[in-house]
Amino acid sequence: MKNLILSTAFLLSSFTLFADETNPNIYGYWLNLDSEILLIQTDNTFTRRSESNILAKGEIIISEDNISVLRTDTGEEYTLEYFLGNETLVVKKPNSDQAWLFTRVGS
Repeated sequence: MKNLILSTAFLLSSFTLFADETNPNIYGYWLNLDSEILLIQTDNTFTRRSESNILAKGEIIISEDNISVLRTDTGEEYTLEYFLGNETLVVKKPNSDQAWLFTRVGS
């Protein structure tokens, strides 16, 4: 039982370390053209909100060119392609050919 707990803890910390090493600049506050704010936190959780409503929230696993999403508000799971520039983040919308264009507004 102790080995199972240690193995699980190691596996989970490996995912977090991999995400931190691969994309350290992805964390922070992002604004899109619809005035939505996306906050990606270093514990690999996210919230996307409008001025008055939370539009999506959940947990993410970040790889080199994909973000695996588990939405804690709806239970949906999906993978999104993304591109991270110096001050921009482009994320393909789920089940769509469209994408969000975000600009960094804070860390």
